[in-house]
Amino acid sequence: MMVHLPRRYLRVSLQLLALSLLTGLSLAGKTPATAQDKQESSITEEVSRAGVFFRADAPRLLRNSQDPYLPVFLEVINGVEKEGLSKVAELARQITRAPVELEGVKIFVKPTGSNRRFAADPLLLGNSTDFTYDARSEGKPYAIADRVKKTLEIPLATIRSYLGQHFFGGPFDLIDVRVAFIAQGWPSQDFYLRVRLAGPPLPRIPHWYRGDMHYHSGFTDNPAERGYPLDVTKQAAVQAGFDWVLLADHSTDLNAARYAEEEREAAQYSDGRFLYVVGEEVTVTSNKTDSTSTLHMVALPSPDNPDKGFPGPDGAAITTGDGSIASPGMPLSQALARIVAAGGFAYAAHPDDPISPLLRGGSWDLNADFLAPGGKSLAPGLVGLEPWNRATDLTADDARDPFCERLDAPPASCFQPDPEANQYARLEKGMAAYWLPLLKEGLEFTSESGDAPGFKTFLAAGSDAHGDLNYEATMDVTDFLHSLNRLTGYAEDNALGKIATAVDCPNGMGPRGQSVLRALREGHSILTNGPLLIAGFDMNDNGSLDDPEDVGISQQVSLHASQLGLLRLEWISSDEFGSFTSLRLIVGSSQGESPPVEVSVPAAKALASGGLFPLDLRQDIQRLGGSWGYIRFEARTQSKDGIEFRCYTNPIWVRVPGI
Repeated sequence: MMVHLPRRYLRVSLQLLALSLLTGLSLAGKTPATAQDKQESSITEEVSRAGVFFRADAPRLLRNSQDPYLPVFLEVINGVEKEGLSKVAELARQITRAPVELEGVKIFVKPTGSNRRFAADPLLLGNSTDFTYDARSEGKPYAIADRVKKTLEIPLATIRSYLGQHFFGGPFDLIDVRVAFIAQGWPSQDFYLRVRLAGPPLPRIPHWYRGDMHYHSGFTDNPAERGYPLDVTKQAAVQAGFDWVLLADHSTDLNAARYAEEEREAAQYSDGRFLYVVGEEVTVTSNKTDSTSTLHMVALPSPDNPDKGFPGPDGAAITTGDGSIASPGMPLSQALARIVAAGGFAYAAHPDDPISPLLRGGSWDLNADFLAPGGKSLAPGLVGLEPWNRATDLTADDARDPFCERLDAPPASCFQPDPEANQYARLEKGMAAYWLPLLKEGLEFTSESGDAPGFKTFLAAGSDAHGDLNYEATMDVTDFLHSLNRLTGYAEDNALGKIATAVDCPNGMGPRGQSVLRALREGHSILTNGPLLIAGFDMNDNGSLDDPEDVGISQQVSLHASQLGLLRLEWISSDEFGSFTSLRLIVGSSQGESPPVEVSVPAAKALASGGLFPLDLRQDIQRLGGSWGYIRFEARTQSKDGIEFRCYTNPIWVRVPGI
């Protein structure tokens, strides 16, 4: 019987399997005579090289016209990571392996299209006539004992010149990239990427800043998962059109020294155009009685002092276990208390999408984990949840060639729709299981004075990318827990830049992200993978939502019935994401949510509202009956090639006494 596990399980499980095989187990080798023998031989070869990893990556699209380069990130790891904190890393440092003798890297580009094939000669940089990157010195290969990371900055002018020399037509916007590592004793290690060279600007609304609130950099570094350096990550994030990225590296990979180093690097690469905020993804254990379920939580620092971190006995970083991803987590209540003491706050990460069962992964419990004792508020320090985690719609069996650019690539191994991994299905499941019940309970426990709703719960979105600039890939060893076809892992179409949390910062993001953090703490945010939609009450009816008396997303207002006509919407999309096909108003009360009401979008405003658009709430708000409730909005667009994009707002809490 084939074992099927959720994708998040597989990413970690296959790499734990690789590690166990590498450090303790062996497969019996024999001369292959049957199909089964050949398969065992293939597995044996995979395991024999399980400690050597090659990786190549590049941004999936280039929106920054000020950057004349395509960055291509290269990495070779010879042996299980020796830089981490875990017991496995300690063991790995005692293991001596023969160096990987890297001669160089060849990069080929071609226009995307089934009738196009890569040219025989690589794109050349510098003086080499053999390689795009010549790793040799005095004719000798580069001996990689442990690890090498390098980013090639390829001039776009060089790419266009190469395309013009080898292919008719053009100019070409969408290209395929083949990256080939050439090492002695190894077959060519090839990776295939797809890049849009001239991506259009993202839709913008003034003082709303897009970012990723869950990204793993190179400070996540363990035998199962690892990210990229901050320099190339920043370059890719700006190319994606992002303004900020929250670094949520694993608490199992951080200690005081590494956290301080990450803060220094984050400050170095932050400027007026882009900034990093340093947080953590903390491994915790559920509050359920006698539970050992492991959960993940994104911890964010104090908006008043983002560099403070989360001080404790082990320094400014929350470090869980011995640095191994299999280490026991910190009790959830203990982790939240430490975050609160530092002035920080937290979101539940992928609450209904557990990590590997080999790590005791479990789902968040609505009552034991989200709510404080008594159930009348969220657990102190917790402000929301991140159910829109990973922008995945497609998966592929081949982690190195999900676009099927090889001549012998079987079509079944290409990117295919995957209902189990679909981002919208997972988002709506998480909303239904956690967010909507928490919104309802927040209204049920309104204070006796009725001056405010009982408590609020906010949504956020994050890619959870570990590097993953072009697509997400696991490339370590046989993933036979899901499919025998996935001998080198699998791929998802998730990547940095595909989903965002956009935050409202009227006075800018702040030099260290202070305003970004305040917006995330207070829910002044929307979730999007393309179009933007915001809402608010223009209390002085002056055509702006920027005045102090105006009421925006995540805020609350007690209105007279005559003021219900002051609600204003603003939306914008682009040709890339298509016209708005649906814009829905949803009203929530202590009894739950009403069926969505479709807002009519004038044909002339299908791409953008062109400013504030009035919406009269008088008919739709009747069901609140004078009690506290909320309104929120969901929008959908559709591109010319039929792809759907979405935007979700956090609520505005409303009461109309006497209605």
